Amino acid sequence: MSPIHCEHPVFEPTTEPIELSGAPVPHEDKGGNAEHLLEHEALVGDELKSEKLIEKQPTLAALGETPFVDDGEEVEYHKIVATEIVADPVAVHEPEPILQNSIILLEPRIAECLALLESAKKRGLFVTVVNTRVFDGSMNIMYYPTAEKLLEVGVHQVYEPPTGQKFSVTECANHLHTIQSQQNLRFLGVLPLREAMVEHSDILSALLGLAVHNDLGTSSARRDKALMKQTVANAGLRVAKYARLTARDGSDVRKAVEELELEFPVVVKTPRGMSTCDVYICETMEEAIERSGQIVRSVGPDGTKANFSLLEEFLGGTEFAVNLIACPTTYRGVQVTDIWQYDKIITDGSNVNRWQTMVDPHDPKYAAMVRYAEGVCRAVGIRYGLGHCEIKAKWDEKRQRWVDPAMIEIGARLAGGRKAIMASKTIPGWYPFDALLDAHCGFPLRVPPSFSPVKVARHVYVPSDKTGILRSYTGADFQRLSTYDDHIMFCEVGKPIKRAVELMSFAGQVWLIGTLEQVEKDAEAARNDFNVEVDPLPVENGGAHR
Repeated sequence: MSPIHCEHPVFEPTTEPIELSGAPVPHEDKGGNAEHLLEHEALVGDELKSEKLIEKQPTLAALGETPFVDDGEEVEYHKIVATEIVADPVAVHEPEPILQNSIILLEPRIAECLALLESAKKRGLFVTVVNTRVFDGSMNIMYYPTAEKLLEVGVHQVYEPPTGQKFSVTECANHLHTIQSQQNLRFLGVLPLREAMVEHSDILSALLGLAVHNDLGTSSARRDKALMKQTVANAGLRVAKYARLTARDGSDVRKAVEELELEFPVVVKTPRGMSTCDVYICETMEEAIERSGQIVRSVGPDGTKANFSLLEEFLGGTEFAVNLIACPTTYRGVQVTDIWQYDKIITDGSNVNRWQTMVDPHDPKYAAMVRYAEGVCRAVGIRYGLGHCEIKAKWDEKRQRWVDPAMIEIGARLAGGRKAIMASKTIPGWYPFDALLDAHCGFPLRVPPSFSPVKVARHVYVPSDKTGILRSYTGADFQRLSTYDDHIMFCEVGKPIKRAVELMSFAGQVWLIGTLEQVEKDAEAARNDFNVEVDPLPVENGGAHR
C-alpha cells in the first residue's frame, strides 16, 4: 500500500519576536536554545511548562517530513504522537456509493407531470410517483393516469398500495425508506399535486426525515375548511361567518342560521371537498336542511366520512383565485405570482364556472387582495411550495379598487386547471414548476422582477346542457379558434354525461392565450358552438330515470 501524501506548510526559522496570545516571545531561554525554540513555537504555539501538562495536551504531528531541524530537537516538555502506517491493512476501504437525489410526486396529472419531469431533468433528479389508489384507466387517463402511463411519459418508478389494501401513509413511508436504501436514493422533497394530497405530503416528508415541509401543527387547517377559517380568523383576517353542523337529519340548520344572523342564500358544503364537489347554494331553509343532512350521512369526495357539514355565509362580490409561491429564500417568505378572475353563473343550486381570466397582480386595484392572500398563506403555515387561495372581493367604484377580500378556502398545492402552465406562457421569466420543485427541495428560488402577464390567458369550461347517454357531440374542433392553446375532453360517446355543475362534470375545457378582445370572442364561441345529443338513461327497477 502506498503511503498517504499530504502537503504541509513550510515553516521558516525566524529571529523576529513572535507574539502568542498577546504576549511577546523572548529571543532566548535559560538553556540558550533560542533558535530551536523559536522554530518549534512557530509551529505549535507557546511552550508547555510542566510534565503534567504535557501528558494532558500532547502535540500532534502530521504524516510526512518532520517540522524540526535535522540535527535534533533539544526543547524540553513536548510530546509527539505519531501515526503508524500499516503496509497490509486488515480491510480495504470501500467508499460509500454516491446517492442519487430524488423527488416524490403525489398523484400528478399528466400535464403537470410532464412539466415537473422537465424541471427534474435539468436538476438531475430521480422522479418517484406515489398514487394513493390504483388507477385502472377507467377514468380520464390524463387526469387519473395509470402507473403504466406515468412510466411511459418518463417517471422513473411508481408506488401504489398493494391490491386490496387501503393506502397508509406510514406503510408508504416504510416502503420508500426501503427503496431509498436499496436504490441508493436520497429523497429531497415531497410535492402534493392534488387537494387530497396536501396532508399526506407533510406527514410523508416528516416520516422520511426531511426538514423541508410545512408546519405539521397547522396541517389540518390547510385541508379542513372549518379549521381553515378558524385559523385565518385567529390571525385577524376576515372570513365568512360559519358553523359546523352534525345532525344527520339537518335539524340543527335552523338554529345555526338564527344564531349567525344569516340571510338567504346560504352555502352548505362538505368540510374536505375538492373541485367544487358537494358545495350547494341554498335559497331556502328547507333546501339547506336537506343538503346538510345529506352531507353528514355521506362519504366525502376524498373518500372519507364527512362527520359534519359546513354552513357558511354567502359572500357577495366577485370570486378570484390568487396563486402564490412560498419559500424562506424569497423576499417576504411568500409572494403572489398570478391572479385569476372567475366568471360564474348559478345553475341548479351551484355556482358554476363559465371561465377564469388571468389579471395583473401588480395592478393597484388588486393590492388589498394580494396583501390578504399573503396573510392567509402565512396564517395556515404554508412555508414551502405553491398556494392556491380562493377569495371573494367587492368592487369599489369610487376608489376603483377591489376591497373587503374574504377567504373562501386555501390549498397548499399547485392550482388545478393548468394555471401554472398558462402563467409560464404569459409571464416572462417565470418558471413555476422549477420554483415548485426548488421550494420543496429547499433550494433558493429564481423569480422574475415582475409577474405582470404580457398576454391575456383564459380557462374556458365547455358545458353539457343535457343528462343521458352521450350519442354524439359537435363543435369540439377548438383548434379553429385564433387564440387556441390547448384543450381536453372528458365526455365519451356511449357513456353517461350529465348537466355540468361541478368542475369534473363539464364536457371539456379549453385554454386560450391572446389579446383581451380575441380571447373574449373565442371563449363565447367555444361554449356556444358545442352541442351534445343524448339518449335517455336506462330505467332502473321500473323506476324513473336516474
